[in-house]
Amino acid sequence: MRILLLILLLSMPSLAAAQAYEAALTGIGSKARYSAIEFMSAGESVALPLDKDAENLPPATPQAQALRVVVYRSEAHQSLVIETLTTGLEGCCSKVAQARAFDLDAFAARFGFKGEISGFAFSGWSSPRSFRFIYKDKPFHATVIDGGRIRVEHGS
Repeated sequence: MRILLLILLLSMPSLAAAQAYEAALTGIGSKARYSAIEFMSAGESVALPLDKDAENLPPATPQAQALRVVVYRSEAHQSLVIETLTTGLEGCCSKVAQARAFDLDAFAARFGFKGEISGFAFSGWSSPRSFRFIYKDKPFHATVIDGGRIRVEHGS
């Protein structure tokens, strides 16, 4: 009986760590306007694949991209947007190529959070496509997946 209890107790942390949520990000266009920005952070840029004749392209041709996390507030409700930024030759002509909203309501419901949608705090980038954050004092790790999806894991 003690061995069974010990095995159950040892396996519980791994079960909690395996908790994950995957969802589509909702496109809101590249000209998004935010009511009151609380926080903004861009990750490391990554070179885009180019033709071998890249030096003859106009300077504004996208040559690198990065993700940017934007947290904004509308009264007591926080919202989270993940933007894709592009830059041209030597950082020229930076622009928002795409902006997609992360549904914090659905995320909060999935992990059992109750009350107002507030308490998101960015913790840092772990790669060009993933970041860490705290939501209502609990740690999470998010990875933006190609195709406009995001995967969020608890405790990472």
